[in-house]
Amino acid sequence: MNDLIRNTLLLLLLALLAAPGADALPIEASVGTGPDLATIVLEFQDGADFAFEVAFDDSVPTSGVAIMQVLEAEIASFSLVILDFGFGLFIDEISYDGHTDGGFTAPDGFWHYWTRENDLDPWEFSQVGAIDRLVTDGSWDAWKWGPGSPIPEPGSGLLAGLGLAALAARRRAQSPRSLA
Repeated sequence: MNDLIRNTLLLLLLALLAAPGADALPIEASVGTGPDLATIVLEFQDGADFAFEVAFDDSVPTSGVAIMQVLEAEIASFSLVILDFGFGLFIDEISYDGHTDGGFTAPDGFWHYWTRENDLDPWEFSQVGAIDRLVTDGSWDAWKWGPGSPIPEPGSGLLAGLGLAALAARRRAQSPRSLA
């Protein structure tokens, strides 16, 4: 690889690392106590998106519902409606800062629960309810009203940019060189 290509890729990498991703959500509030952190993302039907950091103690089993209850206890404009069907708890309604979605409407009008264990993992639709999920240090939980996966997260723009830069460098290296 010649110096021009190497320097261009280095500059691109530095720019990507220095610039905040366009898809990154700012942290709306940091609440809770403890040495460990989880990130909670809310995506309302009206397009409003919010991210929160919740501190907790990973040595004490903490469920996805418990993390949401910390937000409700510490943020005045945050509220939940939790239903108990006898086999587990279900978050039916979330309200924050003038945005509210809740009440089941078929086929997809309900809060979908997504998880990932760190900020580089892809979102996965949770195979367990929020009452059964144990949140760990660095994990992410997303609550999205309606179908589809949650919004891209911080880091995805960086990864996409690095992938495109690597692809461009590979194509450049594989292209036949002209003789001048």
